[in-house]
Amino acid sequence: MKLVFLFLSAFCIVKADLATVRQVYISASTSEDAAAKLYDMVKDADGGNATITAYKAAALTLKAKYTKPLFDKKKYFTEGAKLLESTIEKDPDNYEARLIRLNIQENAPKITGYFRDVDEDKAFLVKHFDSQSQDLKEFTRNFVKISSSFTEEEKAAFN
Repeated sequence: MKLVFLFLSAFCIVKADLATVRQVYISASTSEDAAAKLYDMVKDADGGNATITAYKAAALTLKAKYTKPLFDKKKYFTEGAKLLESTIEKDPDNYEARLIRLNIQENAPKITGYFRDVDEDKAFLVKHFDSQSQDLKEFTRNFVKISSSFTEEEKAAFN
């Protein structure tokens, strides 16, 4: 019984942390302080949790956005993109990692060449939306609402 309680407690803590990471991620695209906070929250991710590792990858790409030297911009963006690709390769059914990749690819400068999976990720999100938790559905809806990758018809599938 103690083991079950310990497992449930750990699950609740991870879930609460994930909700916080999501909120910080949302503001990180417009705030350098939030991007730094996101990076601090996830920098120690070691790949054990694919979703948190995907947020670490996103934090690295956001770090590139706020870094001045061009060499450092390229280094952070490339590191983040490689980490995200590796995470999705290991766990291709991770819905949230696919959502993060779509968001990054939608907003990455075209010069990076990082936009090839947009259609694949859109299709994946549409197909697997109904099986997600309510909080992840809401997070997805908020993203899709402002996304330039989805048509109005595709956006309707997330209601």
